[in-house]
Amino acid sequence: MSPRSATLACAVVGLLLPLATPRETAAQPARVLIGAVVQPSWAQETHRIRFAVTNPPHFLPIWLARDTGIFSKHGLDVEIIFMRGGALITMGILSGELQLSGVGAESVVAAKLEGGDAVLLACPLDTDLVYLIGRPDIKTPEQLKGKSTAVTRLGSSIHFYLRAALKYLGMDADKEMTILQLGGGPEIAAALETGRIAAGILTIRYALPFLQRGWPVLIDLSKTDLKYPPSCVGSSRAFVRKNPNTVERFLKAYTEAIHVIKTDGALAKRVYAKEYRESDAAVIDKVVTVYSGLFKSIPTVPASGLETVIREAAARKPLPGEAFRQPDFYKDDAPLQKIVKEGWIEQLRKP
Repeated sequence: MSPRSATLACAVVGLLLPLATPRETAAQPARVLIGAVVQPSWAQETHRIRFAVTNPPHFLPIWLARDTGIFSKHGLDVEIIFMRGGALITMGILSGELQLSGVGAESVVAAKLEGGDAVLLACPLDTDLVYLIGRPDIKTPEQLKGKSTAVTRLGSSIHFYLRAALKYLGMDADKEMTILQLGGGPEIAAALETGRIAAGILTIRYALPFLQRGWPVLIDLSKTDLKYPPSCVGSSRAFVRKNPNTVERFLKAYTEAIHVIKTDGALAKRVYAKEYRESDAAVIDKVVTVYSGLFKSIPTVPASGLETVIREAAARKPLPGEAFRQPDFYKDDAPLQKIVKEGWIEQLRKP
């Protein structure tokens, strides 16, 4: 690895050691991939894609597209890889080992600010159901000062949500709390349950048990004006430029899977139960119902959400130039708009 590549890798992941555990599914093992950051090279257009995901239900379209044969129908061979945190996934994109993958806007903006080639192509959500939940003895935000909380990884979407939540409460997460890196939503929930942390930022799936028991909700971010696109489809501009047909095929399959989730709840619930290893029927019904409503039929990358991330980044460190303040610097709408203009979404909607 060159000194330049090593510097970039460290900047993206915050000088962190890798922490990733593979998940296995009945259909196909998902392997962990952490490669050296090198310059990617593709001799010819490929239809084989390694796509990394994390825990959230945001990735249900990816699992459904694989399990129902939608990816295969579009001529794609997609290997799904489980990784812990968007910053690690972004490293995979920068290395060229991950052709297309699930990343949050926070990770892509961080990579671009360090000179990396990363870009957002589609975002299924403009916002999410995210809660900052405290231990039963935590009654006010002031009681959190000096205590511990947790994120999946520094630089992840969950880290962004934590900073945003505490900012709404008049606190600085990075200065007034100790932030642990625990790897995933289940680990954050477990740490909250055992008292290892005083409060945790949780998406709906992991927040449900605490909400049902009446634990203190310090803030519900879905009831604020926060716009943030989590778990988007990301790639590098180099891959998009050299593989336009593959990107188009992928986006067609991706939007088709979203359409299926929104129109066939029973199938979506079966896939969710299998791939997320969920046996609680109430949880399955709640999660799939919520996200089938939140998923956008046309998963555009929201400029307003990117502006939020850019402002946060600028507040922590001066941006290199004016171009870095523009949402278009971090996204490429052209591939998605192409299939929309050609009538693909309307074709999906036909009975």
